[in-house]
Amino acid sequence: MKANKNLQQELPLRGYLLAALTAIELLMSFSFLGYFHVEPISITIAFIPVLLAGCLIGPGASSLVGLVFGTASMWKASAPYVTAADRVFSPFLSSRPVASLLLSLGSRVLFGLITGLLFYLAKKSRRHCSLWIFVIAFIGRALHSALVYTFMGLLFPEIGFSIHNTLEDLGSPGNLLTSLISGLLVFGAWKLCHTKSFRKFAQRMMTVKRIRLIDRRILIPVICVMAVTLLSAGAIALYFLQRMLHVLDTSGYHLSGETNYNLFHLQIQFLLGLLSLVFLVALFLVFVYRHTTYLSYEARSDALTGILNRNGFFPLCENILANSIFPREFPGYFMIVDIDYFKNVNDSQGHPKGDEILTLVAHYLQEIFSYSGVVGRIGGDEFAVLLYGTIRREELETSLDTFMEKVHGIPCTGINVSCSIGVAPVTTVQDTDLLYRQADHYLYLAKNQGRDRYVIGTISN
Repeated sequence: MKANKNLQQELPLRGYLLAALTAIELLMSFSFLGYFHVEPISITIAFIPVLLAGCLIGPGASSLVGLVFGTASMWKASAPYVTAADRVFSPFLSSRPVASLLLSLGSRVLFGLITGLLFYLAKKSRRHCSLWIFVIAFIGRALHSALVYTFMGLLFPEIGFSIHNTLEDLGSPGNLLTSLISGLLVFGAWKLCHTKSFRKFAQRMMTVKRIRLIDRRILIPVICVMAVTLLSAGAIALYFLQRMLHVLDTSGYHLSGETNYNLFHLQIQFLLGLLSLVFLVALFLVFVYRHTTYLSYEARSDALTGILNRNGFFPLCENILANSIFPREFPGYFMIVDIDYFKNVNDSQGHPKGDEILTLVAHYLQEIFSYSGVVGRIGGDEFAVLLYGTIRREELETSLDTFMEKVHGIPCTGINVSCSIGVAPVTTVQDTDLLYRQADHYLYLAKNQGRDRYVIGTISN
């Protein structure tokens, strides 16, 4: 169960991070952000997103970003104006297309896999983990060069490049500066992802996703905006190319077919760089929207327990019910949880002790049920839970038993803390008021049977 919780917590943010690193890779590959030359130093840092993916996500992600890196390099090498040494990276211009694919894609995917595995081993190490992260990132540039030159030496020996070129370049100013930049960027990103602020931000984003605070109705406008943006970017790129050719033609410069193709090739690179930038802006706006949504959610939370209050819980349940399907084999469940004889606790132990018990009960409900549902405090000592994930009755009973056991363990002098629970199954889209009344009926039965128990209703035919 714990592993599943961690998986659900990490995967969505990892997916966003992978998408962002892929877009950054394309942006760096098709701009001076990844390749720039300042005499006498030439710096190439387009491989850094691969290192970041390996460090922050894992070997699979770094291999995928490495594939994107290799594909971008292969596209740039497929233009007729590139040098003979660069043409070996293109299966369209070299005499050995399979070898070119292995050089362009294979070397970069292998680079991503190796660095991803090295970062994985570093993170498994309990000693000097941060130091190893920096060292691996620092040698990333040399490892990338070594793999590319080795592939060139094996697949295209006539070009005259081999791993010795990497060794000769190790002490160059460009190599040292690039290695230092790589080490600092990856190390900084690694540290940032382990700060309390980032974890709090990630938890907020996961809360918004988990409890479905985002209305599905906004998906259609978002998709339409993205489609219009893509079409507009393509139209801009095409217009710019045609206008440029027209200006050259009217100025007396008649271009050959090969030159026209080169300009078109460059325009595709410009378009891909532009689209990657648009995607990053859109991703940023998604997180801004989710953060704003979370703040709205937080305003509807109970001040004592931190979970949703009545005004926040029921509207959210209505939204979830309207956007969910509950098959009979995997019904949803609406629960009402009432603390037994809670007034006696306040009268004998004082309200601070009562507040402590309320907080612990809310915490246990969140701990056990929040990964498949939403939890709220709807009264003084009354809580409610809507489970909308795929859960069988047997699993529900196990979770309820675990919750009851935790509640029994709450220390309270002279009083055994317990709860009565009524559970109504959900198989169709129902009104929250109706579900509340049904669950309240089963809660009444649980109390009549002696309290400290739960009653789960049956699914009607």
